Amino acid sequence: MVLGWLLAWLVLGCGQEKPALPVSESVTEVSADTQHSVLVQLDSLQVARLEAALDSLSWEVGRLRQMLEQAGVSEATSAALADTVRAITRQQLADTARQVGYLGLRVVWATFVLVLTYFLVRWSVWLLDMMAERRAARRLFFKRLIPVVRLLLWMGAIYYVMGGIFGVDREGLLAASAVLGVAVGFAAQDVLKNIFGGILIIFDQPFQVGDKVRIGGTYGEVVSIGLRSTRIVTPDDNLVSVPNAQVVEGQVANANAGALDCQVVVDLYLPGWVDVMKAKQIAYQAAASSQYVYLKKPIVVNVRDEFHDMFLLHLIVKAYVLDTRYEFAFASEVTEIAKTEFLRQGLLTPMTTRIPWALEGDLHNPSRAPHES
Repeated sequence: MVLGWLLAWLVLGCGQEKPALPVSESVTEVSADTQHSVLVQLDSLQVARLEAALDSLSWEVGRLRQMLEQAGVSEATSAALADTVRAITRQQLADTARQVGYLGLRVVWATFVLVLTYFLVRWSVWLLDMMAERRAARRLFFKRLIPVVRLLLWMGAIYYVMGGIFGVDREGLLAASAVLGVAVGFAAQDVLKNIFGGILIIFDQPFQVGDKVRIGGTYGEVVSIGLRSTRIVTPDDNLVSVPNAQVVEGQVANANAGALDCQVVVDLYLPGWVDVMKAKQIAYQAAASSQYVYLKKPIVVNVRDEFHDMFLLHLIVKAYVLDTRYEFAFASEVTEIAKTEFLRQGLLTPMTTRIPWALEGDLHNPSRAPHES
């Protein structure tokens, strides 16, 4: 019973540093051989821990030997106990080596999963883009799936790495996320504002991929919604990245609100003395004959008198296009058809083009009007 208690006390150990006592040759030999075979496989941190454990173990074995000698235990019993201690020591060191090896395998596997997720996200985006172009009627549907699929894939990969590979439980993961969030929050407040803004945009959906929007002074088609910024292609074919925090805090004007078609407004200008009904009819026919018009929705032509160095008849043509991508092509075609017909019927003559800035629709900036010669 005394030997059992001593053995248990030896295995558990106190772990406190104490002055070294004499150690038997067998135990010293065991420690040296085992240390040589295992330490070469471990990093510097594990080596330091094992050296401390071996020193503590040597001290405990020496103390146990003294206690056995004082208790009058035979040499055979002492040797058997030394063999038992040696086996336990080897098993503990082997377990430590296996744990270090398992950690390395986990890191490699986690890296592989993240790299695989990166390529899977890129492949998914490419596939959805291709399907959107091949099926024009459902183009916006496939475009809107891109940010959702990207977010779900990355969230699934991170959850699998933390919970499935490293074995972090749900409570530990939440605690780590809270601590990390507080630490990062002070260091990168603007970045976190953009990330949370991106999540709000994805779930609240003030606009979606493919919509024509105006954010601040930027107008164009939304091509991607990321966690940090929203990317918009302007009519000049420029790619503009708008921070999500600015999107959430500012005003957003959406031209089509998720629909494939959208309304386009075309401004036409004529001298104030022309026949209004004839001018409206020509403008209406110009819009209705366009190859881009969506005839299932009404075409409206409004009239307004304006004065800019001379009286002008302002025709406001409102019609819908089949696809938001045809917005500017439709406006150009309607203007071309209407102007040709105005000239043919005498409603527009070279003498009436004395203020070309007005005919170009720049009525909101009269300071740009050229001086008459």
